[in-house]
Amino acid sequence: MMPAVKRFFQPVQACLVLSLVILASSLCSCRSVPVTGRSQFLLTTESYENSLGAESYEEYKQEYPVSTNAEYNAALERCGNAIKAVANELGETNDFEWEFTVLDSEIQNAFCLPGGKVAVYSGIMDGMANEAELAFVVGHEIGHAIARHGGERMSRSIIQSLGAVLVSAVFDSETIDAIYGTGTEIGIMLPYSRSNESEADMIGLILMARAGYDPSASYTFWKRFTNNAEGSSKLESILSTHPCDSDRIKAMEENEPAARAEYNKAKTKYGFGKTFTHKK
Repeated sequence: MMPAVKRFFQPVQACLVLSLVILASSLCSCRSVPVTGRSQFLLTTESYENSLGAESYEEYKQEYPVSTNAEYNAALERCGNAIKAVANELGETNDFEWEFTVLDSEIQNAFCLPGGKVAVYSGIMDGMANEAELAFVVGHEIGHAIARHGGERMSRSIIQSLGAVLVSAVFDSETIDAIYGTGTEIGIMLPYSRSNESEADMIGLILMARAGYDPSASYTFWKRFTNNAEGSSKLESILSTHPCDSDRIKAMEENEPAARAEYNKAKTKYGFGKTFTHKK
């Protein structure tokens, strides 16, 4: 493109992007996250998020076989239904179509997609001592869903992308584009991701306690799961999507009194629940 033409189009592009940002802001919704009360900025609708969750859930079930382990399936059904009941009391899950599935895989992970689609890999259950530890993991994942962290992440990505177009239009410099991309990722996106994980930990603690599971199982499991992990280096912490394990464990221990108060008020108390035998 000729320099004169390029100079003409740059302010036009910038104005268009600014208009899109203003339009996106006008269409956004603000809400308070259940349990924590944090104010939240969202550009996506709950129905859209839930439809993506349902679609992805079916894909996971096609990729991984559903576990036939009777012990694991029964445990997830019990604690899943208990946590679902207290989550529904928050009034944020009216459009959820809950599902709980154990996927047969050595992967040590779990998730809850928007709309209440919960899956726990048998690999992580192999390392659990009892049902209360499962309740914390499930509560944490459901915490992500009721806090709409998926929608929040998509909203931040939209704003980041619009900002990238604006920066490119104004400065027309690959170097500045790269600085913007790296800067927003390290300075905004990753810190938000870590804060979402910490928030899900807090919500999970409260949900498991209200469901009648002993909240101390949260950090006893996490200590064993991470092998009493020490703190990460400063660089590792900055570049991570999750808080370092030692910080998470410390936060769980500090937040236990608040969760314990909820546990003491629970109508039915399961304590640590059933101990796993891990029979295949």
